[in-house]
Order: sequence, then structure tokens, then C-alpha cells
Amino acid sequence: MSKEVSREVIESIKKQQAETQKRLQLANQHINTLYTQVQDLEFQFKMAIVNKKHSARYNLRQKLAVIMGLKIVYLNYCSVKSQELESINRRLRVLTDREDDEAMDTDSNENEEPSTAILEM
Repeated sequence: MSKEVSREVIESIKKQQAETQKRLQLANQHINTLYTQVQDLEFQFKMAIVNKKHSARYNLRQKLAVIMGLKIVYLNYCSVKSQELESINRRLRVLTDREDDEAMDTDSNENEEPSTAILEM
């Protein structure tokens, strides 16, 4: 693979990596927001139990069910995105290592004579 093509591929992978990291970060923020909402609703639910507000408890249970479902969806999404990010990082490492190896091969002097240290032993 030529250097220009490999650099273009590396740049596209880096863009994909940045986009995936951004999406993962946003999903984590949403999970934190949902977590605080669950805590608030659980507190309200406990207060409704103490105050014997049966109609309020029903509504709070419904809200809790919806928010917990959303939280599970976001957790699954984060899991998928983190696996995708690991895969992207692996591909990027392989390509950058390959590019480094090619650079090292072209930098070496072709007229070098092999070392005779092994033969002298």
C-alpha cells in the first residue's frame, strides 16, 4: 500500500474514532442524567408510600419503568460503541505500526554488510 493511500486510510479511521468517542461520551452523559432522574423518582415514590398517595405511586411507577428502559437501551448502546471503539483502535494501531515498519525499512542503508559477530563465535 502506498504512503498516500495509507495516510488517507489512517485519517479516515481517526475521524471515525473521534466520532465514536463523541457518541460514547454523549451516551454516558445521558446515562448519568437518567440515573439522577431514577434517584429522584425513587425518592418521590418512597414519599408517596409514606404519605399513602396511591394514585401518585402508579404514575411514578410508570415513569420509573420508562426511564429504566431508556437507561438499559443507553447501556447497550454504550457497550456496542465501546466495542466498536476498541476495534477502531486496534485497526489504527496495526496501520500505524505497519507504516512505522515501512518507514524503518526505507531508512536503512541497502549497502550495509551483515555483521560477522555471529560467525566469530
